[in-house]
Amino acid sequence: MKKNEESFLKDFGRRMAIVRKQKGFTQEKLGFTVGLSPAYIGFIEQGRRNPTILNIHKISKVLGISLKDIFSEFDK
Repeated sequence: MKKNEESFLKDFGRRMAIVRKQKGFTQEKLGFTVGLSPAYIGFIEQGRRNPTILNIHKISKVLGISLKDIFSEFDK
């Protein structure tokens, strides 16, 4: 994986963690609500997994945030 791709995944994971915490979810609660393992949520937040768009969609629905808002940080 290229350095800029690794950096993007880490930044994306940090963004997901911030939103998750703002919405009052633990990794466990989010994982079980979405239907993914809490460990997988942790790996996303650490930038160690490249989630599918479907999983990002599921997570965004549960967190009550649009895909546009999740990715808006990366348009800058």
